[in-house]
Amino acid sequence: MRNGERFDKTAFVLDWAQNLIRCPNGVTIPFEEGKTARFPQSDCQACPLKDQCTTSSRGRSVSIHPDESLLQELRQRQLTELGRSQLRERVSVEHSLAHISRWQGNQARYLGTRKNLFDLRRTAVVHNLHVIAQMEVQSEQKTTKKIGTTQ
Repeated sequence: MRNGERFDKTAFVLDWAQNLIRCPNGVTIPFEEGKTARFPQSDCQACPLKDQCTTSSRGRSVSIHPDESLLQELRQRQLTELGRSQLRERVSVEHSLAHISRWQGNQARYLGTRKNLFDLRRTAVVHNLHVIAQMEVQSEQKTTKKIGTTQ
C-alpha cells in the first residue's frame, strides 16, 4: 500500500457503486475487483501531479484486491477506539501463534491428524508454561522494585 514518496493507494478514491476509481488529479476510470486499474498514458503525461504519482512512462496503475472493499472497511474499523483495542488483542494472539509455529516448524511431525493435533496441543501447553513463567519473573521484579523503594 505504500509507494515511497509518491501517492499511495489510499490517495485514490474508489466508487464501489459505479466501479470507478478517481486519481488525486480527478481523472476517473472504471475498475474491476481483482484486476489492475491502469490510468491512460496521455492523462498521466499531462498531469501536474505526475511527479508525486508515478515514474512510469506508461501511466499510473493501481492494483485492486478481490476483497478490496472488505479491506478498506477493516482499515477504517482499525481507526476507531474499539478497532484499536481489538487489534491489540489480535497482535498478542498472533505472537503466540508465531512462537508455536517457530517451535513446531513448517511441516507436520507425524502422519495422521490425531497425532499432529496432540503435538500441536503439547506445543501450546509448553508455550503457555513459558508465558506463565515469564509473568512470574515480571511479578517478582515488580515486587523487588517496590521493596527497594520503600526502604
